[in-house]
Amino acid sequence: MAKLTGAHLFIRCLKMEGIEKVFTIVGDTILPLVDAAEDEGIQFIDTRHEGAALHMADGYARITGCPAVGIFTGGPGFSNAISALPAIYTSESPVVFIAGAAALPEHGQSAFQEIDQIGMTTPVTKGSWMIHDKTRIPEMVATAFRTATTGRPGPVHLTLPIDLQEVEISEDELPQYMPQEYRPTGRAQGDPTLIDRAASLLKGAKKPVIIAGNPARYSVDPAQLQELAESTGIPVFTVEQARGLLDDEHPLCFGYADGALNPTARRFREADVILLLGKRLDHRYRYGGAFSDSAKIIQADPSAAEIGRNRGVAVGIEGDLGAVVEQITAACKAAGAKENIAPWVEQLNKDAAAWDAELRGHADGQDPMHPLDVYTNLEQHLDDDTVLVMDGGDYVQWGRSFLKARKPGRFQRLGPLSHLGAAVPYAMAAKLAYPDSKVLAFSGDGAFGFYSMEYDTAIRHNINITTVLGNDHTWGIDKTFQVAYYNRAVGTDLRPIRYDKVVEAIGAYTEHVDTPAEVGPAVERALASGRPALVDVAIRSGASPLADAMIARRTGG
Repeated sequence: MAKLTGAHLFIRCLKMEGIEKVFTIVGDTILPLVDAAEDEGIQFIDTRHEGAALHMADGYARITGCPAVGIFTGGPGFSNAISALPAIYTSESPVVFIAGAAALPEHGQSAFQEIDQIGMTTPVTKGSWMIHDKTRIPEMVATAFRTATTGRPGPVHLTLPIDLQEVEISEDELPQYMPQEYRPTGRAQGDPTLIDRAASLLKGAKKPVIIAGNPARYSVDPAQLQELAESTGIPVFTVEQARGLLDDEHPLCFGYADGALNPTARRFREADVILLLGKRLDHRYRYGGAFSDSAKIIQADPSAAEIGRNRGVAVGIEGDLGAVVEQITAACKAAGAKENIAPWVEQLNKDAAAWDAELRGHADGQDPMHPLDVYTNLEQHLDDDTVLVMDGGDYVQWGRSFLKARKPGRFQRLGPLSHLGAAVPYAMAAKLAYPDSKVLAFSGDGAFGFYSMEYDTAIRHNINITTVLGNDHTWGIDKTFQVAYYNRAVGTDLRPIRYDKVVEAIGAYTEHVDTPAEVGPAVERALASGRPALVDVAIRSGASPLADAMIARRTGG
């Protein structure tokens, strides 16, 4: 039997946490970890850029609802990978970012590729630690996963110096405790008095809404949210990673909880009671100002620090959101007769139908085509298992407004930081998680340039994604803003490039499309090719609903 090392100990700790895949580029100070992972049967997904690998870990965590791991060499590998970390932090994904480093005794002496990895990651993680002793490896891995997954989820960082990876250990030093033995496994319920108060407000509301945000993705089962909606008749909106937690096709789900993408959500200003399930009162809701001053806000959150932040609330409930949803559902059922909210739901249905008709009206068949010509011509190829990944500017905002979120984890967007370029890494992560599902990535040509070489990763690992690229050779949304604010555009024009030819040279299946009638058949052929694929679509530029809303907010229009 091969000798056991600290690297084996570390990898076994990851396996105990359910980690089967790690995302990486191999480098000097993680070679012992890579070798140990091979011994232990961990699958390595090696990419062409460390930033793409950490985005893949992010995507895998979002899509599966479970923690994911990226491992990188210290110094340069770490520096490339960290470019993805702020987006992960603001999106609240439970990613464990692991890096090697020079041997501990050399630290502080200008060691090989030495930088302050702990200091650099601390502002954009829930916790960042260097492991200083082989006996602390199980404890620190446990701490990392516990921190990443409890409360509001988020990324963490561990640095493991190479000498601790190489040190020999005995069988007695292997992990002794299972994860359920070193962190809580129950669900913290909300205070019963507060639950009853929330149920009373919802019962007496005439225009209530439920809004589910990031943490709900990781703690609320879709069946729980559906039961709450159906037992109360209250309309539901979803946002961030909670998109799809209730199917957009459900008669009580009204889509994006964002008025910039979904005018139906602008009715929030009329709502008299709002139940927030993990949704922060952030800039999206003007720090609470998007709701009427007289509205009663019920804020349920796994973090007490978020309750009442930026605006006072009528009821603040700290607890596991799944448990709280069950409690509120039971309390509402016990409360008996409630206000008639049918006129409110009917109004929202009218708004939603009008918005769908308006969007479809943009598909005018002109040349070059409008983005809605793309989305309306491919919707027949989507089903409720399809994973949709959104990236880029104006082109993709139309898709965010039009396409439906059907299941949790299957409608992915960059996140609050709007960190461009992650569509291909996210899509690859989705295909690894759901190999039998269709995976469609939507990217503008500007965003696609960030990680286009990751098609090589997709080919090497047989990850059959399809990108539908909107090609208007422009940094679209920023050019829209420039023209609106300054009446000119600077530095936002790109060269016309046939990205299908670029990706074809890498080895993928590709097509180029100029007319709306060609979109659906081209996408169908790409999906059926059994290969990584890209459909390059010539589109025209133009302000999206999101751009128009942002311009109106800034200019007061």
